[in-house]
Amino acid sequence: MNDRHRNNSSGTFRRMRKLKWNSSRNGLLAALVALWFAMPAQTKSDDGAAPIFPKAFTNPDEFFERMFGKSGPEEQKLLESIEVGAKEEREFGQPQVEAFLAQLKEQGCKVIRKGRDVEYVRRLVETIRPFMKNAKRYEKLTVYVVDSPAVDARSFPGGTLFFFKGLLSFAENEAALVGIVGHELSHLDRGHLLLPLKRARALERTFENGDAAFDPQAFFAQGTTMMRLVGRPFHPEDEADADRDGAEWAYRADYDPREMAALFFRLHERDRSPRFPFASFFRTHPYSDDRHDAIMKQYDELQASDPRETLYRGQKNLAQRIARSQQVFPE
Repeated sequence: MNDRHRNNSSGTFRRMRKLKWNSSRNGLLAALVALWFAMPAQTKSDDGAAPIFPKAFTNPDEFFERMFGKSGPEEQKLLESIEVGAKEEREFGQPQVEAFLAQLKEQGCKVIRKGRDVEYVRRLVETIRPFMKNAKRYEKLTVYVVDSPAVDARSFPGGTLFFFKGLLSFAENEAALVGIVGHELSHLDRGHLLLPLKRARALERTFENGDAAFDPQAFFAQGTTMMRLVGRPFHPEDEADADRDGAEWAYRADYDPREMAALFFRLHERDRSPRFPFASFFRTHPYSDDRHDAIMKQYDELQASDPRETLYRGQKNLAQRIARSQQVFPE
């Protein structure tokens, strides 16, 4: 989704070496938040003992591009062969969740952990989760609602989901919101959130027998990397795949995916993003009107392959925070 607003914070801290995956939730996170955008990438740890970046990458910007850039066919095949266990995924995602929570606190945004809105969205998540290929891996999903007018939703490794109140207001009906729920679950299902970790494992294999050194734990602990991770560095292709899954899963659940398309068109009408000749290259999301058009085309394809006379919208369901699984309103 769009409408991310991020406040910069400043300060310095002494980098922690020897970081364990499951020990990063105390002093490290406080340090990461304090350093949020101020910390420059470095090629060595503070004491010079263990380089964060391999010697083959003397330019940190080049290394970050490698870690977060688009995969070619050969690299994609390699990454698909690297397995990340569910426990390791949770340990990879937890520091990102805590850093994002700290960022929301810094911005003055209250995070709602229980109550009417949270329970409502959780029911929608459970409606769509069975359509995931890896549904069993994510049997336990954590849902938060952020008290912010931003039209946004976020997912993190391990299965933590954030939905902003601005999205709930902007959606207009349950069908549109279900499509966005599916979009976020798709990022989990397709492993988009694990690509940096898989690339780190691949690089570790590459350099482990040579004289170059690479420490994935130190790399993911340093502030610039955490900024990129929490910034959710998806590519337009990832977002397009997630849109397709969200629309298809909504359709399979008898919701009208055209409502999801309509949400994107309203975003386009609201934002009216200028189209510079090369602007789309720098975007993490496709343009909202392009997303609308793609989903409308997909709707025609879905109708051709699996015709359905009636599809649910659920305007009253969203207004009253009563999921269709609890009550179906006449339309």
